[in-house]
Amino acid sequence: MTRTNRNFVIAYALLVALPVAGLLGVLRYGSSLQAPVSVDGVWEVQSDRSPFAALLCGQSFATAEDLAITISQSGKGFSLDLANGFRTKAAGVIEGNTLSASLSPPAVRSSAAGCETGRVLQLTASVDPKAEPKTLAGVLSVADCSACVPVEFRAIRPAPARKRGPH
Repeated sequence: MTRTNRNFVIAYALLVALPVAGLLGVLRYGSSLQAPVSVDGVWEVQSDRSPFAALLCGQSFATAEDLAITISQSGKGFSLDLANGFRTKAAGVIEGNTLSASLSPPAVRSSAAGCETGRVLQLTASVDPKAEPKTLAGVLSVADCSACVPVEFRAIRPAPARKRGPH
């Protein structure tokens, strides 16, 4: 084998065969990956809001008429924003159909159990991706507070409005 042929074989192996082998490995590994359930969007809370008053130390979150949770998702991670008088942001993770997040609410001014400053709320919920509209059912509780009663909730993500027109 001449030096030119040997250089050609080495160049071919490095520039063609090695990248093709790498691509095949990535495709084989990627075929077993599964995208997380989509939770991105605005979720409307459908549950009775009165239990939220005790959990959230009487804040106006419980009396809001259109209580919504806004979720922004990136892969298995998400951030959420509870609006309507109880402004807080949190981040969490999605495992299968289960969402888990810790929320640090704004400072409170109440002497009730679990209402001290620095408390953390835990949100755990399950998504039913087959329901139409999608539903989110879960529990909101105060971490490390045995006197605080967890609050169950249910939320729906309304289907987006259909576009009108010739499209």
